[in-house]
Amino acid sequence: MSHDDHSHVPPTHGAPHDGGHGGQGHDARAQTSYDPAPNPPPRGAADVEDRAVPSATPTRHSGPMRNADGILHPIQDSEYFSEDPAATERVSAHIDEYFNQPLDIFPFWESEGKPDRFHVLYARQIEERFPVDSDLRSNIYTYGRGVFDALRIHVIIKRVNQALAMAAFAALALLGPTWFSQWTGTDAAGAAVAAGAMLVVLGLYWGIQQILFIQYRFRLENDSYQLSREIVQRSRELQNLFTSGRAMADQAETRYQQDGKAWGQRALYLTRLTMWLGARMEYLEKYVQMELWRVRRERYWMRWLSRILTPLVFVVGVAIFALQPGLEGHEVALRSLQGLAVVLSAIVGLASYFLWQTPTSAVQDKLGIENWVRYASLDVDNAVADQVRRDKERLVEYRALTRGGR
Repeated sequence: MSHDDHSHVPPTHGAPHDGGHGGQGHDARAQTSYDPAPNPPPRGAADVEDRAVPSATPTRHSGPMRNADGILHPIQDSEYFSEDPAATERVSAHIDEYFNQPLDIFPFWESEGKPDRFHVLYARQIEERFPVDSDLRSNIYTYGRGVFDALRIHVIIKRVNQALAMAAFAALALLGPTWFSQWTGTDAAGAAVAAGAMLVVLGLYWGIQQILFIQYRFRLENDSYQLSREIVQRSRELQNLFTSGRAMADQAETRYQQDGKAWGQRALYLTRLTMWLGARMEYLEKYVQMELWRVRRERYWMRWLSRILTPLVFVVGVAIFALQPGLEGHEVALRSLQGLAVVLSAIVGLASYFLWQTPTSAVQDKLGIENWVRYASLDVDNAVADQVRRDKERLVEYRALTRGGR
């Protein structure tokens, strides 16, 4: 989804408009400005008239995901905590996209045609409400499609190799009583050579499939590892930003000792920011869950496709064996070799289906989700409630102090 659909950002509720007191440094390196929010809701949580249609797939991110420092923003100089009203308003508009954007019961982008699949509907809603994380979602989406493409190629290669092995068995069955027998001098010797060659073909088929499966697994594991690194890095950044946002609400008290209203406005913004950062991590997890659900569903249907194609290839190959005319004077040797070819083809077919399958745990084990920073670890509800508790305690203590302890 383009971020240039709305160049203006209307005033948002809850955003402070004070000019700040020059607390944090703002060097050029740190001030990588946010794009304007594509769909900032107006005051009162009304809907946007010219609402930008969210993309069905994440916007593909061009260039490296990270700067030279390997982080999203230096936290102490981040635009999230800027005192500049324009920067605060931009971030507030993104916060409003999640908290104050009405959920369209009848999605405005749909036409009279077939409604979107639910995972597409869900992805569009996430794209609309969290455009700031579209780069990582694009990587997650690309990973899911890559897993499916690799699975399709793997299944096709297994079927092609099965057909090639059966073709080799058929060719050796014909060569046994003809060319091989002429070379060895007798049909029995020619059939024996052909039978040995069939076993060699079976061994080659087995070895090639094993090598291809190892390469397939290696690519899958490497892609999973790379994606996991990106998710761990982003989730840690969000966790650090969340922790900093919680702390700044208390730290700002010393800067607003004579301006309670400004401190309240700043605390309001920082509280909304911490809740939004938690929501970003929550929906990042939900998006990963949705993409991996698609991967599992696709694997399920590809297994059904294999259940159909594997016996189909075998039956077609056996039919071709049976329709081969007998060789005059070599019928016994030919039929014997054809029978052996059918047996070996059955072994190849069974191995092709039951072996070298993609394990369900292949993605799960290599993603290593146990190392991710999870949304539940932020404890958002208790964090916000604890902030309110501390503010109330300070208020009561202040009142008791000004009243002389009475």
